[in-house]
Amino acid sequence: MSPLPHSLRSDKRLMTYTAAAMYGAAVLDAAIEGLLPGDPSFALAPALVALPLVALILLLGPRLARWALAPLGPLGVGLIAYAVATTPGAGDGAVLYMWPVLWTTFFFGRRGAASIVACVGVAHVLTLLSLSSASSYPGRWVDVMVSVCVVAAVTLMLVNRNEQLLARLTREARTDELTGLLNRRGFDERALIELARVRRNDQSIALVMFDLDHFKHVNDEWGHDVGDRVLARTGAVLAESSRDIDVVARFGGEEFLVLLPESDSIDAEAFAERVRLALAEGASSGLPAVQVSAGVDASSTIGDVETLLRRADTALYDAKRAGRDRTVVFQR
Repeated sequence: MSPLPHSLRSDKRLMTYTAAAMYGAAVLDAAIEGLLPGDPSFALAPALVALPLVALILLLGPRLARWALAPLGPLGVGLIAYAVATTPGAGDGAVLYMWPVLWTTFFFGRRGAASIVACVGVAHVLTLLSLSSASSYPGRWVDVMVSVCVVAAVTLMLVNRNEQLLARLTREARTDELTGLLNRRGFDERALIELARVRRNDQSIALVMFDLDHFKHVNDEWGHDVGDRVLARTGAVLAESSRDIDVVARFGGEEFLVLLPESDSIDAEAFAERVRLALAEGASSGLPAVQVSAGVDASSTIGDVETLLRRADTALYDAKRAGRDRTVVFQR
């Protein structure tokens, strides 16, 4: 399960601050336990190691690669194991294993989870072997391993769910809900990529802007539900008529855009006519036939998306002014 490029799991600052918080909390825990009356004595070495580590993590962590931060999980396990081994009796210090397990699983996924759980298993069995027989019964190891496995599994499930929701929200932010096509934001992002590509390859690119003629009459005569179905069918016709490299979007209302990389004005005009004729055959789909006007612009030297849009919009206006139900190519 790989993280999304901009997800929380890939944020090194978050990794750094949470690691520092984990080690800082361990120091605080040791300080509180040292002040409580009646608590068994324990080694101060883990706390003395953790304290300067907090400063080092905060100072160097954001500059380090992700892999350089990964050892902070196993190191935490080692310090906890040492603290458990040096505390007399069957204490509850093993609960602290959950911290590095949670941190490593969240930031390093399934491989991290498997590694840190194995690390806990080895460290804790060595710890128990170093204790007296009265304090090292097998059930202590089983309790710890079941607990860390559950923590790792639940963390993986929650992270996976979070990334699925994030991916869906990302798609929805760039997709028109009614037609399933890109919206204006999604179109702009894809168009920038395609423009850069055709410029590198010294190719032409074309844009077709469609507008359904008299669409208000469809809503007035047939109702908005049928009007929505007409828009959805228009989107389907555009998607079916387009190539994989084309960028199809609903511009808003009854306007649609199709960006045609590696195409000139002749290709774009032919495409627009195919779409126009297909939409005029609406009766076969059980929907009212609609007429569409189209404006076309094509260039091999275009500098930005807005210029294409402006020229295609000018051509579309000329098509409307000339009587609608036609395709007009922008004339320079």
